[in-house]
Amino acid sequence: MSEGCPKGSFNIHWFQLFNALTIQIVLGAPLILYAQSIGASSTVLGVLASFTPLTTVLQLPASKLLPIYGYRRFVLMGWAPRTALIFVIALIPLLSFLDSTSKLVMMVAALFVFNILRGAASAAWMPWIAALIPEEARSRFLARDQVFMFWGSLLALLASAFFMRGEVASWAYAFVFLLSGTAGSIGLLFINKIPDVRAEDEIRHAAQSVPWRAILFYPPFLSLLIFNVFFVVVVGSLGVFTIEFLHEFPSFDAERILYLTGVSFAGSLAVLPFTGRLLERVGIKPVLCGALILISTVIAGWCLIASRVWECTWSIVAVLNFCGGAAGAAFNVANGRIAFATMPRMGRNHFFALFTVITSLGLGAAPVVWGISLDFIGTFEVVTGEFHWKRHSIYFATLFLLNLLTIFQTRRLHENPNNDAGASLPAGSSE
Repeated sequence: MSEGCPKGSFNIHWFQLFNALTIQIVLGAPLILYAQSIGASSTVLGVLASFTPLTTVLQLPASKLLPIYGYRRFVLMGWAPRTALIFVIALIPLLSFLDSTSKLVMMVAALFVFNILRGAASAAWMPWIAALIPEEARSRFLARDQVFMFWGSLLALLASAFFMRGEVASWAYAFVFLLSGTAGSIGLLFINKIPDVRAEDEIRHAAQSVPWRAILFYPPFLSLLIFNVFFVVVVGSLGVFTIEFLHEFPSFDAERILYLTGVSFAGSLAVLPFTGRLLERVGIKPVLCGALILISTVIAGWCLIASRVWECTWSIVAVLNFCGGAAGAAFNVANGRIAFATMPRMGRNHFFALFTVITSLGLGAAPVVWGISLDFIGTFEVVTGEFHWKRHSIYFATLFLLNLLTIFQTRRLHENPNNDAGASLPAGSSE
């Protein structure tokens, strides 16, 4: 463990590994493929993808309860019942007496409750980590944490692909979801081993009103918030609709799509060992800009495939997924680092809650809006030269333009690594 981190904090990484294994199955590609197999439209896929970010709005009321229950207990209160729900989801593919529509309705309902529990409990996670890990150790800690997360995601996809071969049977989907529930149960054991932190300042001020307006318009926070809203609108739906797009090609069955999705996590793992040191050497903004430029290149590649300029081959998709995974991992570490530096120590719970809720609203709205739009565009197609403009090519082209605006927003960020040392809420707040 890095020097300065408390004993037992390495359990955070083990929890992240098993949590990623859980989430990558029950909220990732295997779930999307199962939903498609029982007739889910683009709109339904978008709704499923929106549950996780939209339910984080529960962090706002939940953040007031953190001083009462404590970080670890609060996380367990949400994570334990949501893990039990995964075992319910695992039963749905085996209910042969139900038609596809009924199964889809049951799955949507179970996932909605699952995400409500997860959304409320996640209010404790970032403040817990921020209070536990010293400022000087965070860059490398976050990079290492991402490594564990991506290894968990990669293992989840490899295991899913092994069982979901050819014409996928109902028992295979059920077994993969069962694997997700088992991993979630193991993750709970590691949560119990993470040292708890008692936030005395938050307990002292818990009864006071929260100055949401002052928090929102605190200049460094507002700049970071706008930047992240632009970013999540771009990436919020990519994971869903690239899989939907590939599923249109007969040569891309469930097994191949899962393996190719796993390539993105291989890309993440390839860059993460160097990201923490790179942040310390060149700073946060250059890493963010570089990651966003690479993401623009990846989106442009998907647009060329969707517009039939490039042939859709497994090798091209593998390269795009690898580069996208590498860019996403570097962005996540740099973005997490600047978020920790921006959030003042006093009132940090509320800063993180407001930040997560607003960005998650954008992250949740993106797949819903695009799912409806893709269904609305339907079979529309216009040919201009070599470009075939139809639903997915229009989608990728629009994301490319939006990502250029995201790159432009990086210049407005306040890179201030020492902000955490003694900062407080904006002047005039009651906190």
